[in-house]
Amino acid sequence: MRKLYELWRRNRPPAEGALERAGPQVLIVDRRATMGVELCRILAAQGCRVSVFAEPGSLAMRSRFCHRSLPSPPFVDSQAYARALSEVVRADRYEAIHVCHEEVLARMLPALDGPEWMGLLLPPRDKLALALSKNAMVSVAAHAGVATPRTIVPQDEADVEAAARELGVPLVVKGDTGESGETVRLLHDARAASEVYREVLALESRAQARPALQEFVVGPAYSVGGLFLRGRPLRVVAHRKLIRYPYPWGGRTVKGVTEYDPELLREAFKVFAALEYTGLGHVEFIRDQRDGRFKFLEINPRIWGTIAVASYAGVDLFAPYRRIVKGLAVEADLHFRAGVKFHRILREVRLIRQRPQRLPGALIDALDPRVRSDFTWTDLGPYLPSREQTRKFLLRLKHSLKTHLAPEPSDTGA
Repeated sequence: MRKLYELWRRNRPPAEGALERAGPQVLIVDRRATMGVELCRILAAQGCRVSVFAEPGSLAMRSRFCHRSLPSPPFVDSQAYARALSEVVRADRYEAIHVCHEEVLARMLPALDGPEWMGLLLPPRDKLALALSKNAMVSVAAHAGVATPRTIVPQDEADVEAAARELGVPLVVKGDTGESGETVRLLHDARAASEVYREVLALESRAQARPALQEFVVGPAYSVGGLFLRGRPLRVVAHRKLIRYPYPWGGRTVKGVTEYDPELLREAFKVFAALEYTGLGHVEFIRDQRDGRFKFLEINPRIWGTIAVASYAGVDLFAPYRRIVKGLAVEADLHFRAGVKFHRILREVRLIRQRPQRLPGALIDALDPRVRSDFTWTDLGPYLPSREQTRKFLLRLKHSLKTHLAPEPSDTGA
């Protein structure tokens, strides 16, 4: 009983009075807040009251460290979503606003200059528009002297097959918009280029956006994220992707290790400097096994999925962020602990579905205290089914039992 009591005591939410006496108000904005789970934990540990604006049922809303859930209209209803978000940021003064989805930024771009958005640090609006276009960013990186994969943006579908023949297969068909690999396809047959191009084009979320064809580069993948002020790095963390999803070439890190590589950081900093970047941001690179050069893949001008790795490596991104919002000085400190291994539980589950042989390795990592994880026993809410999911499961179970237990009709003809 004592063990059960201790587990309950650690998991119970803080008393209402304690929350009211807490520190800064912070708003997390997402579509379906998944990466906001660890964000809630980190910010709450700093004494912040964290509100989450996202679609109902989002994982971050089920965290015990989420002070207030602000359910949004469906993201597909762009006008209702934007209107509701504007009302939320006007209703309270947030010392920090953290956006976790690029399409939220694209949708709210015309309104971001309002005083209610002061808690959201961003680069100049024209530079942000470039950062929200994957095709434009390839050109920005190249002009900054950063190596990039060969990339062709077909003017129309008639140019697609010619571009595919020029690049050779395998190649990548990559949307100008989208995130987390939503609009990325690996193509092995040039004859299917037009079909795959049409598929990705249909997924583009903005008018006039067109997919690109990009050479497929083989090599280890890297992630660099940090806090920047007018293009100058103030905090940084970098990791190499040991296991990726979808396996083996996907963009999402299942397991990684922090690494300090001066050349990688120099190349990443060139990209942020070219954008005069302010705020939290993240870039992806791949080290081409043919020549050893780091090649720029894309930028995420927002909170990224492995942002908690910074805290694993001893880097605080968020207190300095709030100091900048207040107009206070922040000294640059680009040190972080190298060699920190970590894995992501929900991504492990997805990978195991695709590749069951990963299960033993995932279990070993889960039991290894040297491997950091986004799972914690003291915040189980995000990992448990929601009420709606439970209700649907019980309805399906009830239907299944009725189907299997119903007596068979007797064959008694007259």
